[in-house]
Amino acid sequence: MKENPVRALATWVLRQSRFVSLDEEGLQKLAEDLRCLPDPEWVSAYHFRGEEELTLRYLLVLDALNFCFWPPLFFDFAHHGRGPQSGGKWNILGPNGERLTGYYALSFRLRQLAEDFPDFFSPSFLGRVSLKELWELLGPIPLPSWRVRALHEVGAVLLRFGSASRFFSLAKNSGQKLVELLTAHLPMFRDAALYLGRWIPFYKRAQILVADLWGTFGGKGFGEFYDLEWLTAFADYKLPQILWDRGAIRLVPSLARRILARELIPRGSEEEVELRAAAVVAVEELVKLLRELGREILPFQVDWLLWNLSQEGLSVPHHCTLTWAY
Repeated sequence: MKENPVRALATWVLRQSRFVSLDEEGLQKLAEDLRCLPDPEWVSAYHFRGEEELTLRYLLVLDALNFCFWPPLFFDFAHHGRGPQSGGKWNILGPNGERLTGYYALSFRLRQLAEDFPDFFSPSFLGRVSLKELWELLGPIPLPSWRVRALHEVGAVLLRFGSASRFFSLAKNSGQKLVELLTAHLPMFRDAALYLGRWIPFYKRAQILVADLWGTFGGKGFGEFYDLEWLTAFADYKLPQILWDRGAIRLVPSLARRILARELIPRGSEEEVELRAAAVVAVEELVKLLRELGREILPFQVDWLLWNLSQEGLSVPHHCTLTWAY
């Protein structure tokens, strides 16, 4: 098994980092807080599980679209790059009348489509879906042009390989191989940034698709992977936020002020790359600390624990980056 380049290069970034660093005392305290939390459960109420081929297409579409739920109209570009000033995330009505936002809104709306309009997931429809059709079916989801492009890529892959099951079967129960397949055949899964002259991969959505398959299928069939330890944390907005909130990472004052002021942090900037790299490395450190405390756990499971905790009220905002990567 090859070393995950996300893990290796995030570690390299943190050695060069000027804006973000780890806090050993904060990491230790957070590990102690995480030690007794129950393993995160797969939230089946918001996800589709049905006929195998449709379920695989659903998951591929879900993670192809799983990025940046803040609409651009909330980003005030006129005021020196300041970020969201008002409004909130795209949201839908959930199964129990609750308002769902972000990832859960997307997963549940796609579940409804899988149940009521499964032709949405056909290769031919995905390959030609228009922006107008996307908005009619999903509602006013932000960044629709990027999402239409992502769906066209999924449609092209399904047409090329004949089915989602055939495509996923090529991974041969390897998470590493599946990430390599996704990033080879779907350009919008190639989440990487140039940092000090080196390409730094994060592959957030490609890696999370492995975990979503594992969760959906209960670790069996298409959800069985023999190398889940290869996965890293899924570097997004929420992990740096909760790690900063809990004192597990430190930000230099200039970056902290920009995030607190809701300024845009451009994708690919040193600050943004360092925030994401620090999240990956911090989770690796938490895995080590938790094992020392007697809890065997994998990086992606620590990611899920932290992501769930980040849904509660935090004392600091997440960084604002307008991107298709996460």
